[in-house]
Amino acid sequence: MPSSKPSEFDPSELVFVTTRVSDVEVSAVSAVIRGLLQEESDERRAAPELGQSAWQQNQRAIRKPVYPGVGRWRGFTG
Repeated sequence: MPSSKPSEFDPSELVFVTTRVSDVEVSAVSAVIRGLLQEESDERRAAPELGQSAWQQNQRAIRKPVYPGVGRWRGFTG
């Protein structure tokens, strides 16, 4: 499906291997392909999400620090 520009979709360049494809079927396939290409193009232009990525979230501490003291954790003297 080569086009003059990669972002353009020319339905006349579609080649159907199946025989007896109706005009309605050709239109439906063209509409689906055009919609998928538009959706992909929109996603590529979308701004990245703000906030931490899953990778950054996994880098946080597993638990809060433990401090010794009255009513808190005590050292083990065995």
